[in-house]
Amino acid sequence: MITPRRLLHLRTLVEHGNFGRAASALSISQPALSKSIQALEGELGVALLERNRGAIILTPFGEIVLERSNQLLTVEEDMRREIDLLAGCGGGSLKVALGPYPSIISGGLAIARLSARYPKLRVTVHVAGWREVAQQVLSRTVDLGIAEIGDLADEEALTTEPVGRHRGYLFCRTDHPLMGRGPASWAQALAFPWVGTRIPARIANHFPGPVDAAGSIDPANGDFVPAVNLDVSMHVPELLVSSDALAVGTLKMFDVDLLADRISILPMTGPHFQANYGFLYLKNRSLAPATLAFMSEIRAVEAEVVVPMEATIAEHCARSGQPGSPGG
Repeated sequence: MITPRRLLHLRTLVEHGNFGRAASALSISQPALSKSIQALEGELGVALLERNRGAIILTPFGEIVLERSNQLLTVEEDMRREIDLLAGCGGGSLKVALGPYPSIISGGLAIARLSARYPKLRVTVHVAGWREVAQQVLSRTVDLGIAEIGDLADEEALTTEPVGRHRGYLFCRTDHPLMGRGPASWAQALAFPWVGTRIPARIANHFPGPVDAAGSIDPANGDFVPAVNLDVSMHVPELLVSSDALAVGTLKMFDVDLLADRISILPMTGPHFQANYGFLYLKNRSLAPATLAFMSEIRAVEAEVVVPMEATIAEHCARSGQPGSPGG
């Protein structure tokens, strides 16, 4: 009988390329693995492997079976995941990928809240550039992504749901050469190196003229790639206070340093930045309870914590007389 277990044995054998290593990975004996493969070949009536001096080589029949096996096993894994989680968020696992902005703005606190509510839930978090987040969702590496969605409208396999729309600013150290000289022009700002994650083409398209020292434009997709390209934004404040670099971000991303007057908002002329991130998930994959619970926590953090905190920071910047401060 063709069973998922035997298909898993074949896939593991091909992955390890050796009966001994595959058997060890499966926690079964080598004779048991060999018997399982032979039984699968007997059921199908064809040889799946060529055994040549210990090498594991798939026959054309084996290649077809392996390809179909991967599809079937993925369906089974998804089914087991959803059944485990349907019993309650108290068990099972959740895998999420966060873009640099949402990881700092709301992702970290939402994960903490979720873990506090469901301490037995195993959560795996990846922080990556927003394009990488989309790829991880498409490849089923994660259950959910939260990242920039503005340039993903044409991705037919993905569902996108807006979450956070936060105004972005240019930040620099308080004694930066551009501070205290009135609003800076785009040309002036682009003459300094920028640090942070790549900026989508929908924003980069508004940059006037060459980007100079600030970074470069990716010819493949039109993204702006900063001179210092970081996917983990928590290091950006230290880079700013120690250099003449500039960074794009939201008030929440620089809250501690803004309140301590170590970093300021650079007054700018021209169009504003807008962070436009949201949930990313596959259209043909139902969302498990743990995923839905995490999405609920994200929404709650945005409404209960982030928005009031950004208002507090804006008030501080205005009171301290920071040039370019929100409302100042």
